[in-house]
Amino acid sequence: MQSVLHAPTPIPSLLLGAAGGALVGGRPRRPVVGTLVTLAGLALVGVAAGGAVGEALRRAGGRRRDAHLRLSLVVPHPVPLVFRFCSNFENFPTFIRALREVQDFGDGRSHWSARSRGHQALEWDAVTTKFVTNRVIAWQSTPESLVRMSCTLRFVPERGGATCVKVAIDYALPTERIKDAVSALAKRRRTRELEEDIRRIGERLDRFAATVELPS
Repeated sequence: MQSVLHAPTPIPSLLLGAAGGALVGGRPRRPVVGTLVTLAGLALVGVAAGGAVGEALRRAGGRRRDAHLRLSLVVPHPVPLVFRFCSNFENFPTFIRALREVQDFGDGRSHWSARSRGHQALEWDAVTTKFVTNRVIAWQSTPESLVRMSCTLRFVPERGGATCVKVAIDYALPTERIKDAVSALAKRRRTRELEEDIRRIGERLDRFAATVELPS
């Protein structure tokens, strides 16, 4: 009877890749130890990167790079002031740490610059898709942009002159290389950090309110 050889399952290799990414991304600060840990991590990534396994790793990493955030928060400021602040995208880097700069051209177009956890520079263009004063702002990245992103902000008046801001964000970062895929598998999503940043908008609004006058 002839023996049948089965192709090795990709799961162990995926685990090797994830482990390698964890070593690469979380290496100690001491130079010598850090170098050894990095080499070990890269070796594991190399083992996991072959053929179909590498493709599976890319797909898994790609899923980890997709993020969907839904949240509501109440800020103690009136809707016109909150809307005015949020309708100028250039205010966003003042409370969202990942953003380096936003150029708002004032005609529905904007250019966004950010930096990934791996210190990779990311830039993309966006267009406003919905703008209803004091009610809703929505925008999304252009089709040719490397980063896919769409966002909607809704503004609902609350008692006492406060505002409920409802946020919906969907974004996906590029994941083409094995290194990027492993990094995505080894690290937690940035949605928690992004949510924390968005909830800090109240602090920025306090300062913004002191510099503007709203029509009575």
